[in-house]
Amino acid sequence: MNKSKLKEHVLGLSTQIDSLKDVNYMLEESKDSLLLNVSLLASANDMNEIEISRLNNLVVINKQEIDRLQSDYDIQIASLNETISDNQAALLDYQDSSLNHQDSISQLQDAILNYQNSIVQLQDSLSNSQTTTTTSNDFLNNYYKEQIPLPNNSFSLVLSKLAFQTKQNYNYTNALEILDVTELKFWSILGGLKIRYIDDENLQIDDYVHSMNRSEVSATFPIIEVLKNKLFTLKFNNGNRSEESFLFNVTNPLPTSDNNQRRILRIELANEEVDNGEEDIVWEFFVIENECYLALNKSQLNRVDLPFRSGDEIEMISSDDYYSDRVYILKAYMSPLGRTTGEGIYLSINKHYLDLDNVTFLFKLKEI
Repeated sequence: MNKSKLKEHVLGLSTQIDSLKDVNYMLEESKDSLLLNVSLLASANDMNEIEISRLNNLVVINKQEIDRLQSDYDIQIASLNETISDNQAALLDYQDSSLNHQDSISQLQDAILNYQNSIVQLQDSLSNSQTTTTTSNDFLNNYYKEQIPLPNNSFSLVLSKLAFQTKQNYNYTNALEILDVTELKFWSILGGLKIRYIDDENLQIDDYVHSMNRSEVSATFPIIEVLKNKLFTLKFNNGNRSEESFLFNVTNPLPTSDNNQRRILRIELANEEVDNGEEDIVWEFFVIENECYLALNKSQLNRVDLPFRSGDEIEMISSDDYYSDRVYILKAYMSPLGRTTGEGIYLSINKHYLDLDNVTFLFKLKEI
């Protein structure tokens, strides 16, 4: 090889060497970069392994907590089921006990009712024994014989007997029946009870009344005061009015067949108001079996505010916006809506409420 070619060859090798150096430099840089990446990846892998370990530990902890909660839940469910079972058993026991208590209450209520009836009968018996006087000590018996002056006297009314006009079916004649007050039961109407549209099939007066004894009934009667044998005053206890005064006069009408030719005693009470006698009162006293009684019928009772009502009447206040007066509701009629007034006393015999249209009330006068 000549010198010229050798130079060219050397130049080519130098160029190749330089090129290889450049490639080597680039490879060295790539190697350093790869080593750096390997180092970074190793660090990231270490961190990932630490996080994975932490997460694995957290999973274990969570699983343990879930297992614990599941165990507590199972225990609570078992406890609640046991409590429910115990409560159901206790409820059955309570229901059985409640039924037994209801039976006991019903028996006790029946016993109380019987006891109350016994008390009423005893009170009536005591009242009757206290108010029944001998002929010689009875005011009316003595006054019937001799009308002594009454300078300043007070009297209470004492219901003693009822006289009934009864019809005998076989000959259609009227007969008189007399019952002692001890054979009667008294009932007062409850106030404020709603009355629906009613007829004779569904009106039950038992739904509106409660029992009374004779002393409670007597407390509703007016007190009589006589001053100077001339001024006769009725003092009322029912709250509708306080008193009413009359001029007092006593007469002895001639005997008539209406009283078996026996003399009667008549008290004429002239109202102090100038009303042409419309408010005057006449009371008649009759002797029955050697006892003298004041005899009053239904209208005479109403005149002096004695609150007796027939068993087919309920006193009420209508709820109609255009009508608020007191009306009497008969079983035979349809009634308007309304509420009971709470006024009225009813009498019964053997659970039968009396119709007062043919009844005469026989009273004694008791000095007080």
